[in-house]
Amino acid sequence: MNVRYKRSMNVEALEMEREWLILNADQYTVTKLNEVGGLCWSLLKEPQTADSLALTLQDHYDITAQEAEQDVRTFLAQLSQLGLIEDAS
Repeated sequence: MNVRYKRSMNVEALEMEREWLILNADQYTVTKLNEVGGLCWSLLKEPQTADSLALTLQDHYDITAQEAEQDVRTFLAQLSQLGLIEDAS
């Protein structure tokens, strides 16, 4: 079964000129996301699997399935480490 992820409860997000700033109120941190990260972040408003995010990246950008999967897994690992996403399964 694929793990489903969603945004953590105590974060705020602000989009500015194709970049996102994610504010973590619990840890007093600010994380900056580029356009691709912002697309994934916007999708994480609803529970998503790594596979569903990778498919969306493939549809929006000219990348292979392997590239999309690797990018998404790295991105999710980083967001999880920063406390910005949580398991929604």
